[in-house]
Amino acid sequence: MANAILLFLATDDGLALLSDPAGQRRWRRSMHQFQRSIVQSVWVDASKPLVVLVIADRLLYRSVDGGQTWATLNAGDLLTPNARLYAAPRHPSLVYLLSGDVLFTSDDAGAAWRRTSLANESGGFAIDDDARLYRSCGAQILTSDDRGETWHVYSPPLPGTIRILNAMPGQPGTLCALADGCVYVVERASWRPIGDLPGKALACTALTGTPPTLLAALTEGGIIRGTPDAWEPVIVECPWTGATTILKPARHHIDTSFAVSTTGDVAISMDRGRSWTMVCQGLATVRDLVSARLV
Repeated sequence: MANAILLFLATDDGLALLSDPAGQRRWRRSMHQFQRSIVQSVWVDASKPLVVLVIADRLLYRSVDGGQTWATLNAGDLLTPNARLYAAPRHPSLVYLLSGDVLFTSDDAGAAWRRTSLANESGGFAIDDDARLYRSCGAQILTSDDRGETWHVYSPPLPGTIRILNAMPGQPGTLCALADGCVYVVERASWRPIGDLPGKALACTALTGTPPTLLAALTEGGIIRGTPDAWEPVIVECPWTGATTILKPARHHIDTSFAVSTTGDVAISMDRGRSWTMVCQGLATVRDLVSARLV
């Protein structure tokens, strides 16, 4: 398994691990844990990819052997049904867990946690390259410079409820936000829509680059590429019909990203979203995914 690419998939029927041992896109299923449980979210320590965290049936679990064995971590009460784990881009052992109006922080890959109460529940959540935090409350974006202890308003409210926040790689302080099907660029004290989107978007993400590459999944199907200034005119076809629910960059390579369909299909792009090939099909509903390179 040395130099293998690992892909952890959080699904409504447990945690699936796919591996590509030689990096040749010959994916095989290596593990299926937490069967018949809803796994809401998954996180992997990019510097030590055998350290894995999952939220399964509203409980937090940690593994230090790649998912062979698990220990339950006490987070107090049950986590909320939409609780989620978040990775810090340039701090591989720093992880956040957002559960309703509570933010948990760990500096040591989930071994110990600090709990912070928030004034209200959050929608989108993002961490930029400087480890600054952002969260959305309705149409408003808040930010924190002290790992969630205090928050202040970051920009004027957007025109709609914010579902997704992404920090622009390489551009601390700049965000990509999805609100009511429209994608916006948000900077301090200002926001603007990225025009000419051919329909409404269901998901979006940002890939490292100069400028960053944006990907948006359209509700009518297909994925469109762009920059913070404009969208490209061509809609890229996915290897399935229907909508894409998740777009997520790979943590092991800046040109690679993953997409997930409404029917549990997973695809990979190794050319910054220009083309997509199938990884696996017919999983239970996929809620989250994360990739890592095992060296």
